[in-house]
Amino acid sequence: MVISVSAQSDTLKNERKLPTLNGHAFPSVALTENSFVATSLQADLGFGKTSPLRIGGIKIGDHEIFSFEGQLLFLSMEVRYQQRFNPWLAMYMSFTMAGRLGTDMSMIFADGVNTIAGGDIGWLIRIKQTRKFNLSTKLFIQNLSGNFINVRKYFEDLIDDVPNPQVVNKVPAMNVGIGVQGAYAFNPMFGLQFHIKYAYGEAFDRENTSGYIAGGLLGDVDFMPGYDVPIGFVLGYTLSSAPDILMSEGGYANIIIGKIGYTGSDDFELGLQYSFYKVNISSVESKPNISLISLGLKFYF
Repeated sequence: MVISVSAQSDTLKNERKLPTLNGHAFPSVALTENSFVATSLQADLGFGKTSPLRIGGIKIGDHEIFSFEGQLLFLSMEVRYQQRFNPWLAMYMSFTMAGRLGTDMSMIFADGVNTIAGGDIGWLIRIKQTRKFNLSTKLFIQNLSGNFINVRKYFEDLIDDVPNPQVVNKVPAMNVGIGVQGAYAFNPMFGLQFHIKYAYGEAFDRENTSGYIAGGLLGDVDFMPGYDVPIGFVLGYTLSSAPDILMSEGGYANIIIGKIGYTGSDDFELGLQYSFYKVNISSVESKPNISLISLGLKFYF
């Protein structure tokens, strides 16, 4: 009887497809990186908006006309597939879309319509794994295309006699980069994840070649092992200057992340994530607060 129960326990353990260390399953979080070599398909869909803000109008000499007040909407979508070849090597590819536009016609006129589409392809290589710790690195190429429609900037260029003013500005940007990510399981309930990556290449202003950096730290708790409750929570912080977050503006975004997820499955993740951050927006007088809600679903094979 003891042998039968032990065999059944080993079978269930082997059938579990979610990456685990020390009995703890680590959640995947949007805007961060996962360190585990596994075959998976992930989709994240996000929607957010800024706090109320004021956008300055068009300046003619010392006078300003048509100033605006309102909010900006943010939309994001990412689909990522990763294929494991052996216990230490996987290849992944992703497709990303992000957009920013005003909540009404006046805000669209003031800030325009900004969209980014593209993706990346790369290799994930496991460096070290123990019972509690996992460390991996990745090498990747990212190719993005920005489409920036700015009516307000077009009229400003006309007034300032800028040659060849354009309403629509399409800009490609390619980068190559490297990253390091890891995970540590204190026990079956509590875990910690970290990541850092650097990429170098083209910027969306097209006149500069620059690099961007992203890094963060996440802590999570899973109530399934200790209390048989299939709920998990994540709290973390990420610093990023990535173009799919900042678009054509520079600087850094300090992102606070919280997530609640379902942890009762052995082969998929489902969670709702809240992200709060500030970014530079050239048309806005001060950095606005941005609240983003995203739904994430990930299957392991």
